Amino acid sequence: MARAIVSTVIILSLVFAPCNAFTLKNIFTSERSSAMNAELEGILWDMDGVLADTERDGHRPAFNQAFKENKLDTDWDVDRYGKLLEVGGGKERMTAHWNEVGWPDAIPEEGRQDKVKEVSQQKDTVEGHPLQRTL
Repeated sequence: MARAIVSTVIILSLVFAPCNAFTLKNIFTSERSSAMNAELEGILWDMDGVLADTERDGHRPAFNQAFKENKLDTDWDVDRYGKLLEVGGGKERMTAHWNEVGWPDAIPEEGRQDKVKEVSQQKDTVEGHPLQRTL
């Protein structure tokens, strides 16, 4: 029964958190036999932001760096970003922010959503962004 539960948890963690699957890589590699024969002592189940504040200390600085690289007059401090977390999704967060405070002059009205998408994608490539450490 315990092995069935453990197997289910491992499968669920691989399905729902594939970017964290690398932590189980030894189970699926040449070390498989020793890993499968080892007694499981625990499973670490993590969702983005649970064990580390990846929003405040990862995503927020990455957004700010992307804003700087695009010469956008925007910098989110911890308090502002905390409020913006009420809006789900990075592109939606930027849009909500600029709808509230005014859009940067560098983003013409007719190209706003394209620029938001571009900045969001660029944010994911910023050095130090949480995605850079897990992929």
